[in-house]
Amino acid sequence: MIAAALALLLNSGTAVAAADVGPADLPQLFVAACLDGKATLSPGDAAAVGFGGLPQALQQRLGTPSTAQVWRLNGGGNAYLYILNYEGGRNATPRICGLASDTMNYGNAADTVEKRVTGAVYPRSTRSIQWLDPQGAYNAMATTAGTFKVLQINWLSDAQRRVVANGYQHDQR
Repeated sequence: MIAAALALLLNSGTAVAAADVGPADLPQLFVAACLDGKATLSPGDAAAVGFGGLPQALQQRLGTPSTAQVWRLNGGGNAYLYILNYEGGRNATPRICGLASDTMNYGNAADTVEKRVTGAVYPRSTRSIQWLDPQGAYNAMATTAGTFKVLQINWLSDAQRRVVANGYQHDQR
């Protein structure tokens, strides 16, 4: 659903222009695209490049999707927005939505996602961070891949949702 909505929005009117989105604004674009499904870019602001258009470090980290929508954002540095679908076992992540940039400030990006997912920003001592949202059925993360700072949502499979739901029910007893 998000992939179809995002694809339509990327090809329609312009509310957020990637050329106008600097490195500091990329985390908000990620939130709009991957969490809200409402990023709107005009065709000239992002170019479809396919999975093979991603840098090798990102491709290796993302495995082999069954389908991929990837856009290179026009603006400073190298920035990519991607929606990937996977087929596989019952514990396989069925869909990933992410944004990777070589110029985005990692700390600010992680803070933006953490604030959106948890409602607060907490001190941290690790470089890679993950937040599990059982109600939203996803795992959000801020990490790195090569020279890229990555913000990503991994949607949970049905089996993963059941495990998370059972774990949270068990913890609340």
